[in-house]
Amino acid sequence: MRFGFQLMLRGSGLAPDDITSMVRAGEAAGFDIVAPNDHLVVPGGIASTYPYSEDGTWAGAAIGECHEQLTALAFIAGLTEHIRILTSVMVVPYRSPVLTAKVVATADVLSGGRVILGCGAGWMEEEFVAVGAAPFAERGRVTDEYLEIFRELWTGGRCSYSGRYARFSDVLFEPKPVQKPHPPIWIGGESPAALRRAARHGDGWYPAANNPRFRIATPDDLARRLGDLGAACEAVGRDPGELETGFFHTAIVGGPRAGPLTGRPEDIAGDIEAFRSAGLDTLVVRMQREELAPTLEAIDWFGREVIPLVN
Repeated sequence: MRFGFQLMLRGSGLAPDDITSMVRAGEAAGFDIVAPNDHLVVPGGIASTYPYSEDGTWAGAAIGECHEQLTALAFIAGLTEHIRILTSVMVVPYRSPVLTAKVVATADVLSGGRVILGCGAGWMEEEFVAVGAAPFAERGRVTDEYLEIFRELWTGGRCSYSGRYARFSDVLFEPKPVQKPHPPIWIGGESPAALRRAARHGDGWYPAANNPRFRIATPDDLARRLGDLGAACEAVGRDPGELETGFFHTAIVGGPRAGPLTGRPEDIAGDIEAFRSAGLDTLVVRMQREELAPTLEAIDWFGREVIPLVN
């Protein structure tokens, strides 16, 4: 089992010294992955439905601050030695596909091959408009096309692509990423469309726990959804065993026993073993608090009290 922790690039994840403290603490505690999130701007008057809350509202709307994810990825890589950096998740349509492929390849080379590209199609129409992305209604097709472009540039010789949203020909793209054939692409999302995208384009599937329409609260929930992923893979002639399974458990870990990943370290370790038996390879947990000090305490506690019971 590999362990990661989410890094929200706002609040206590905004100041460079605080980011430095958190990612180095995570590496020292034995985490395998740090997972920064993605927003470029925070529009006012957001009417889009946030998929990960009961009432469809996004808590980040009131904050208005965020760092750019791929810049933070490179910053984190320079601060650390071996922890991997997972984009959690990158909204694929927000950025030019050729430039994005170059930024990710550069980060992979300079980090010694530590990038995992978590990808999603996005949910906030107002942000699509603000950053000049392709039409929101076409975001699924855009995402699929951009993922094809990433692979072409990361693995091809003289690269060419002709699509609806981007085209180029006879492009030399060097240096290639360190990881071969390319940095792993993990498809985020819980919907049937996300499962189909993972089957077609993914090296892994990376759902979150708290989507009310497709909730994954227990190991049994995860096992059922992995069955759905297997069916999606079989529909396109893919072996589902080729895909890694990551999972972002969005609730706070620990506290009084009240469901999975709560209670004593022994309880939490038992839950993790149950998720592993259901097919989980990587668990990403929420360690970040409003202030730095309790965040560092939580990271240290998980590394000291929980991880040794599992690994």
